[in-house]
Amino acid sequence: MKVNGLVSKCLELKGIVAKKSGLGLNFTFQGWNFLLWNDREDPSFFRLTLPGIFDVTDDNFAKAIMACNNVNWKYKVVKAVLYDYEDGKEKGASVWLCYEQQLDAATNIDNLVQQAVSALLSVSEDFLKEMNDE
Repeated sequence: MKVNGLVSKCLELKGIVAKKSGLGLNFTFQGWNFLLWNDREDPSFFRLTLPGIFDVTDDNFAKAIMACNNVNWKYKVVKAVLYDYEDGKEKGASVWLCYEQQLDAATNIDNLVQQAVSALLSVSEDFLKEMNDE
């Protein structure tokens, strides 16, 4: 079974409703919207993102880049990236957090999802504290 199917079943057992989209599998947990990317070229690759945790402007661009670098250095399995978007209505940039892992037959998907969600929430808290100088 592909990653999205495994994760969907895992979430369903926890009472979390996941919705399929063109990009992958979306679900909400503790008020945060998560996206599990659907990588057709690598169906055994797990990439869970926490999209758009912070809007980047010209005024905060340099600080956001430094906060991303700090996150990337401190947390080994989570990456912080600036994502440029243009959806026809809006154009801009935001910070996305990403937890990635190559799966194998021994991977416990339930544990992986719990670890990934927990890590992404912790990193988002640290990132936002740094951006708000707390």
